[in-house]
Amino acid sequence: MQQVKPFNTTLKQHERSRRVLAIVGDTQVGLWVVRSLARHGLEVHAVTNTKDGQSAHSRYSASAWTLDHKPHESGFDEEILSLMRQLDVGSIMPVSEGFHNRLISMKDQLDATEVHLFSPSRENFDKATDKDYVHQLCLDLEIPVARGMCLDALMEARAETTLQYPLVLRTRKQNVDAGKVPVKAAYARNLEELLNWHRQFETFADNVLVQEYHPGAEEHVQILMHEGEMFMTGDYIGEHHMPLAGGVTVQRISCHHQPVIDDTVKLLKALNWQGIAGVQFHYDPNTGKYIFLEINPRFSGGLPTVVMAGFEAPFNLWQSHFEPEKMRKTPYKIGLRSRILGGEANWFLGQMRRDELPPGQTHLGRFEAALTVLWNCGPWTKDDSFLLADSKPFAVDFKQMLKKLGARGHEIVN
Repeated sequence: MQQVKPFNTTLKQHERSRRVLAIVGDTQVGLWVVRSLARHGLEVHAVTNTKDGQSAHSRYSASAWTLDHKPHESGFDEEILSLMRQLDVGSIMPVSEGFHNRLISMKDQLDATEVHLFSPSRENFDKATDKDYVHQLCLDLEIPVARGMCLDALMEARAETTLQYPLVLRTRKQNVDAGKVPVKAAYARNLEELLNWHRQFETFADNVLVQEYHPGAEEHVQILMHEGEMFMTGDYIGEHHMPLAGGVTVQRISCHHQPVIDDTVKLLKALNWQGIAGVQFHYDPNTGKYIFLEINPRFSGGLPTVVMAGFEAPFNLWQSHFEPEKMRKTPYKIGLRSRILGGEANWFLGQMRRDELPPGQTHLGRFEAALTVLWNCGPWTKDDSFLLADSKPFAVDFKQMLKKLGARGHEIVN
């Protein structure tokens, strides 16, 4: 392991329970985990992927580190245990599913050292990441869900299937060694396109879920379950994505739709869920109808929007174990918009290139797309990284963005 930010002794706490090892990666999601925890008086030690990780430059991180081993590599367990002992932390809070998956397997070792892991149980993690299981659970609970089946079964029963085009193809199980769909979502508008995808995914067709596509916007619900009940939720609509056809939400707006919240709670109660989850739906604002898409057993990609709107999900998650008696719900602001500057720049370039869109959507005109980006440079749209009291992560991220855009321009020229 390497220390990429010296220890900030001004943030030193004396209680071990208030020292957190946050495995946050390089993005703004991890940055807001660090900010949420530290602004409430916790000592946060960040693990980033590189020295350019945003949290490594935050005034709120007490120290920052990079690891020599990835979660699936031999040597990871001892490395993380060594860092944990060196910092004498009372808990570990991971962000990505890969770290959750590996650390859950280490839970007995962590329990032996009295370090609390903020991850779901192995049973719930495996259930939540199995789209077949959750799909059937939604049917049992009468939660709206798209009709579908695995790609291999669909091809065998092609003549008998009643699925209606367009279809969307997604990875069925993310945390398995089998192949995965190389994009978040692939679309088949007719039989020819479906057969083309099958040729590409044939070797792992049993790990590809095919469902009928439903129009609408992605709605994400960040939720904290505590002692079998919902503590608080924060939901948002993804306005812009990158890739355009489905991917990271690079611009979002906070919202509240009670039927979506009610079904989120119903689903997680059926799983006996404890802790944080991000539950995703497709919501049609014209009709109010929605369908369930998936559960993410972690913080959502739109966590910056959620925290800025008033739901301190990371800190509340920490409180749920160490001081539940002090947990307090806070007002959640509707209509707060935030964006990733680099992601929004890529969204604009995608509009210019006329990248693929989901079925039924159309590209903006070049002038309209440019005006949209410029309009959201105003103070009415928050930036996912910028914070006046903690401005260095934004500066570092902006510099990295310029390097990436410059490299792409060089590739185009050559």
